[in-house]
Amino acid sequence: MSDVELTELADVWDDSMGSPLTLFENDDPESRTGSYVLQPGERVPEEGWTSHAGDEISVILSGSVELVTPDGEYTVEAGTLSVIPAGIEHYSVNYGDEPCRLVYTAVGGL
Repeated sequence: MSDVELTELADVWDDSMGSPLTLFENDDPESRTGSYVLQPGERVPEEGWTSHAGDEISVILSGSVELVTPDGEYTVEAGTLSVIPAGIEHYSVNYGDEPCRLVYTAVGGL
């Protein structure tokens, strides 16, 4: 038996709407990888800011989001890797006309 885990992202996008879907979790080091779909007009979190105990690394596969931190605003489009360091307050908004599909990994805790 193989240790390799494969996930067909096309099979999980519907379950990735409204909140992130964890696809893989590990305790050493603490990390979590998952998928997320932000619908047009969706803001995450709905109000205020969020930050995480660990670094958040995301790959945008389709669509785009506006990533906002206290220091600036960044348009993150398909084909982009974003890294939000631990402790940085942020939120994201999908101002586009299509869903934004991404895969994220949090290293050190969400």
